[in-house]
Amino acid sequence: GETNLCLAGGVALNSVLNGRLCRELGFENAFVPPYPGDDGVAVGCCAYGLFGGQAGEEKTAPKLWNEPLSPYLGPLPTLAEMTEAVAWAEPWLDVEIIKDEQRRIDILVEEISSGGVVAIYNGRSEMGPRALGHRSILADPREKGLVRFINEFVKKRESFRPFAPSCLAEEASDWFDLGDYAAAANNNVSPFMSLTAQVTKSKRDKIPAVTHVDGSSRLQTVTPEAEPFYHKLISAFYKATGVPMVLNTSFNTLKSEPIVETPRNAVRSFLSSMGTIEILVMEDYVIRRKDANVRRLLGEEQKNGLMTQPSFPIRAGAVDYKNTFTVDKDDISETKTVVRMPGRPMHNPKDEWFELVDDLEGQLLGLCDGSNGVNEIMTQFAAMTGDENQQFDKITDYDQVLFENIIRRLIRLNEHTLISW
Repeated sequence: GETNLCLAGGVALNSVLNGRLCRELGFENAFVPPYPGDDGVAVGCCAYGLFGGQAGEEKTAPKLWNEPLSPYLGPLPTLAEMTEAVAWAEPWLDVEIIKDEQRRIDILVEEISSGGVVAIYNGRSEMGPRALGHRSILADPREKGLVRFINEFVKKRESFRPFAPSCLAEEASDWFDLGDYAAAANNNVSPFMSLTAQVTKSKRDKIPAVTHVDGSSRLQTVTPEAEPFYHKLISAFYKATGVPMVLNTSFNTLKSEPIVETPRNAVRSFLSSMGTIEILVMEDYVIRRKDANVRRLLGEEQKNGLMTQPSFPIRAGAVDYKNTFTVDKDDISETKTVVRMPGRPMHNPKDEWFELVDDLEGQLLGLCDGSNGVNEIMTQFAAMTGDENQQFDKITDYDQVLFENIIRRLIRLNEHTLISW
């Protein structure tokens, strides 16, 4: 009988079925491409264009290629594109350039093992539906609470959605039931996250974040030959924790958005996580979110022993306002102000309008033209609402409340990349 099994077509996206077929039918070798669905038709068309009718000839025809095509077929981002993306969002980013690969890995491992969530943007993007370590969000598989956290606050989706592990291939058989055929593949049975396997019972409580309720897990096996950087990263995590895998999910944080493709996509998605992703590593760039610097805004920051001048907030681009006024059946009215600013790094083309807290926030956004500091803004608001007959202590109380409200709203506008200073 046949000893080799190859699965293709949309049905081969069913990782549970794939796993059972590979383990239970007695095949020596099994292969599921990283793009078994309609997207893989493009690869077939390219192969036909390159080799013509050779693909249809019988066993006498030479091999078209000796190993599966890489899933990393997306555009290769250039240094210029990455530099431009970082500069585009510079006011909201804290950036280090670290050429030492091992140091970047150590930073990632330290963050992951301490319970943080990170993102990596590395080389060409994956073709197919799975993130395989080039456009991935990573976390600690030992922390069960991260499932709800990543789903609700990072990915903004249903809290029950499961996550997959990326596991060192050489360690996979100790943690998963891979079946007899795994030995022939050197345990590299699921390089494209195509198979679901049962987690070894004795290991399930050690990796709850990637173990489904039925004890299964849709795993990716990682080898140093196919994925040198990712393998080094997982190996370093293994050395630090005794667990040879990381939680891996696709790098996209905006609702209905696909996996990030360009460096700008990566920066936008990172910022849109609102700090739930601690670090983005994009090749040599190690990127963190910059907190709103209120001391700099107020001129209370010291530089070279001297106090700096107050900063003047400035909008990230042209802004459109839209106001709506609604009255419900109980005659309760509500006014809502939304703005659209295509020039801001967190602008979402699929959900363009951003809702403001109140009229004060809208007025502040209008005043942030780069020529007004907090004192000038305070003066303008006090002139609009002040009362000459008020007692001095009451004016002081009012000014304090106004000042606090202005600062809070300026921080919020900054966090959503509408303004910078």
